[in-house]
Amino acid sequence: MIPVSNSSSRAVYAIASIVLSLLFLVHIYPIGLGDVYWHLNTGRWIWENGALPESDPFTYTIGDVLDTRQRLLLQGYWLAQLIFFSVYAVFGPWGLVVLKAALFVTLYGLVWRTLLKTRVEPFFGLIVTLSMPWLLYRYDELRPQIFSFIGVVLVYMNLSSALTRLRSGITNSSALITLPVIMLLWANLHPGYILGWVIIIIVLAGATFDRWRNVSALARPALQRLFIWCGIALFASLANPMTDAIITNMGALQDPITREIDEYLSLFDYARMYQQPSLFYGVLVLAMATLFVLIRRRQHVDPAHAILFICFAAAGFSAFRYMIFFVLMALVIGMPHASALLERHIAKSRLQLFALLLAAMSSVGYLTFQHGTWKLGAVETTYVPEHAADFILAQHPPAPLFNAYEYGGYLGWRLTPEYRVFVDPRCLDQEVQNAYQIARGGHYQGVFEKYGVNSVVFYLSTPLVNSIPEVTLYLLMDEQWDLVYVDKLSVVMVRRDQNTLAVIDKSPLLDYLQRKLERRLAAAPEDTQAHVQYGRILLHRGNIAGAQQHFSTALQINPQLRAARLYLETIIRQK
Repeated sequence: MIPVSNSSSRAVYAIASIVLSLLFLVHIYPIGLGDVYWHLNTGRWIWENGALPESDPFTYTIGDVLDTRQRLLLQGYWLAQLIFFSVYAVFGPWGLVVLKAALFVTLYGLVWRTLLKTRVEPFFGLIVTLSMPWLLYRYDELRPQIFSFIGVVLVYMNLSSALTRLRSGITNSSALITLPVIMLLWANLHPGYILGWVIIIIVLAGATFDRWRNVSALARPALQRLFIWCGIALFASLANPMTDAIITNMGALQDPITREIDEYLSLFDYARMYQQPSLFYGVLVLAMATLFVLIRRRQHVDPAHAILFICFAAAGFSAFRYMIFFVLMALVIGMPHASALLERHIAKSRLQLFALLLAAMSSVGYLTFQHGTWKLGAVETTYVPEHAADFILAQHPPAPLFNAYEYGGYLGWRLTPEYRVFVDPRCLDQEVQNAYQIARGGHYQGVFEKYGVNSVVFYLSTPLVNSIPEVTLYLLMDEQWDLVYVDKLSVVMVRRDQNTLAVIDKSPLLDYLQRKLERRLAAAPEDTQAHVQYGRILLHRGNIAGAQQHFSTALQINPQLRAARLYLETIIRQK
């Protein structure tokens, strides 16, 4: 890194403060329909009961006997959940918005500080830091996982600092002494502390290997001190309610439910599913660039860092969930070597580098302006069934409820303890998840009978993909179910023999959905789901010929469609 004067150093830190302030504002945007609500609900339950849940208090479909994975979801995030609920209880939803921004800025600040300590040119490090919101954009919700992002960087930074001091003969390292505290807190905030184990064990192995080959070797007392404090840190992390989380996390990828969660898809498959190839190729470019830099600087690369890069790369490309951890490690491992390779060019181009930094700051500033909470409010109500929850609390439709999967966390937060939900984003049970998919697909009668469902709260139209859920459409055509509430987002329907609420005429809503399907078919005539749904409405309204035509069209497009074939067979039998 190019030496700078005290005045230059003050200027760098002033610019860094502006950069971090901009990054703070980037994350000041509404709390959406995510996992935050079931975390809040669990935090509230822990606070009110003074204990960790031994059975699920929010769904009525899960038995009292929990397996290890279910216990992990109920107990493995307890400290983070208490923090979230405490902030909400004192400051409301705005407190959660500010907490989210503060946590992400802490992560960015730690990354920049780590780069600075490893002699990365300060402006270069700030440009790298400004790129992180784009790398994190699918993980920028308020979730306990943010503590694992911070934990990975913090453990790596502390160990790097401790090794530097130990090699300089300084044995009293605060970075080592604080390591057990970090691991203890991390283990109770998020089960991702296992990644801390990976970093610590690989660094210890690397230090041992360096001593064996007598390159950058620690003196024996210093190596012993490193092992002692790292050992204390590892044992400290076992002081958590889920000491078997190591086994649980290792087996998570083999769990049938986990395999159905998109976050566990490979990075390539995930990017392809959401039609975002830049997500995969962007990370691939980062991986290849970091690998190139490490090979060019192989004489200066710590073997432990090379192993960490390989391990995190394998995890990041095999599952999208671990991609961000790889990105973080690639930045803190690769950027110091990239800065060293570019040092001569940077020395000659500081003005251009500063101009690039200003451009990056302007880009982040524009992003901040685009989605500021001051324009939208603390809660993103576009996808949150706020008004449907208000209706349920005010009018008390009969329980049990069947709900949209995405609604589960929010409805559990709003309706507990008066109502329990059918399913939520925790995906606690494979059998329940399968039953939900069957009912959502329109074959709800058997599922509703099994679980005694009396009321349904569901999307009117699925956000983002803008499709009509089969369960919503078919219940509107089912004479045994009454429509009691509707808004732009949601419907609430009640089993007729259990209903005491005012009934809304379904015909105008069916007319609206029919027109919506007509527009959909005009725009996408190959949409088989729209053909089947439109044919189903026509069949319900007595237009047999029209229904038959749309079912036949759907089969011509996709001969494997079971629903269209069954409807055609029913029409033929009735004729």
